[in-house]
Amino acid sequence: MIDNLKTQQLIEEMRSKGNLPAINENVQAITQITHQSHTRTVDLATVIMRDCGLTSNILATANSVTYRPRYPIKTITYAVTFLGFEKVRSLALGLSIFNQTMKTAKTQQLGQLYASSYFSGAFASSLAAKNNADNPEEIFIAGLLYRLPWLALANTFPKKFKEMENLITEKNISSNKACKDVFGVEYDEICNALTNIYNLPDKVAKVLRNDDADDPLIALIRESGNISNMLFSNKLGGEKAMEKTEARIKKILETDEFNISDFIKDTCEQDANVARFFNLEKDDVDMMVKALEWGKGNPAQIAGKATFGDALTEEEKPEDPDSLIGQFLTDLMIACRKKTEINQVLMLAQEALYRCLIGTEIFTAFFNKSKTMMTGKFYAGKNTLLKAEDFKISMTDINSPIVKSINKKETAVFDLTERSFQISLLKNQSHFQTAMISPIMTLNLVIGAYFIVRTNDIPFSEKEIAWFEQIVIYVGQAFENSKK
Repeated sequence: MIDNLKTQQLIEEMRSKGNLPAINENVQAITQITHQSHTRTVDLATVIMRDCGLTSNILATANSVTYRPRYPIKTITYAVTFLGFEKVRSLALGLSIFNQTMKTAKTQQLGQLYASSYFSGAFASSLAAKNNADNPEEIFIAGLLYRLPWLALANTFPKKFKEMENLITEKNISSNKACKDVFGVEYDEICNALTNIYNLPDKVAKVLRNDDADDPLIALIRESGNISNMLFSNKLGGEKAMEKTEARIKKILETDEFNISDFIKDTCEQDANVARFFNLEKDDVDMMVKALEWGKGNPAQIAGKATFGDALTEEEKPEDPDSLIGQFLTDLMIACRKKTEINQVLMLAQEALYRCLIGTEIFTAFFNKSKTMMTGKFYAGKNTLLKAEDFKISMTDINSPIVKSINKKETAVFDLTERSFQISLLKNQSHFQTAMISPIMTLNLVIGAYFIVRTNDIPFSEKEIAWFEQIVIYVGQAFENSKK
């Protein structure tokens, strides 16, 4: 709830003009997950996997210099395992919001300003590493979203924002007073409203709210925003400005060994996302740093890259199943040999099926104690109205083709439009066309099943059926090994 009516009106206008990403389904789902104490890691992974762009961005960031994994992270399951639920949730929320704000940028200049937010996050996490910070994911997201309220104002109210900006730069008025003079509310009130809307992580909220100004990590995040702004501004660079920033950072880090030019180059070189997201190679970054040192013109524009953020705003192409399946099968085999915790195996199998069998929805179901009913435990798919528990199979319905295939312990493929399937599999199955089911077996006993459906009439190929069966076999082996 936003207390100030004027602040609420501003927020609603930003939202109605598409400059706040509240309309994004993934942002909403991730925000809801944030509020639910009983949320499982598999629920978060499912939301992320609905969006192949978000999936690839999470994996790219998890493999970046921020986290420095020993081995490449290629699955959301391992990202959750390696980083932890809270870190992946923060990344997913931050990158979703950032992605949406990039899409709403109405001018090239605004696009570059939004792109500067990513650099702010990258610099913040790099400085935090030098300061031995415990939570680099919060530092990265704090840097990433540090200017979100500022940029939302610029995008929604360009003329008023220019007036506010002039008050700050030319008359040396504080952000709060300038915002109050132009918009009728203090800047901190807008920041506070946005942190509540998105339920941002504590460190991110403190940065936006201007809390704990003496916290060295928050000071480093602000300095990161300052460095990033210099790279994307016509006025802020030059040797003197860089020297002052360098001196402040040295004081915070309590070191004399810090060179701002080398820091920018090293961070960009070590973070593969700089090239992936913003089409910037090493030579481009070197040119931007030289322009920054020179202090005349906009370093980003001098670098000549007009495609900042294109990789984030373009629709991500579906991943190639043939190149993915080998990695998943290898990971499942290793997980079985190492007797990995069974829920991790189930998550990995679900991700393998969802990402390799394109256009499918996945239900993982298990028997009740009496074995009279099979009920869904996990679900992966784009249908936000469905839950795993909506999937039920009554094993007493002996005429059901699905029950017959389970009792025969064999994989089967079905046409769900046939009359024989007008049974209560799901609360709403009208949009499903084709399906596959394969029993999960351990010690030759059926304990559950994987049920896969498509909303179109594209048949499952022999290759897809073979992948499906092999994945289910590994899951059965994992159960068997866990009992040993």
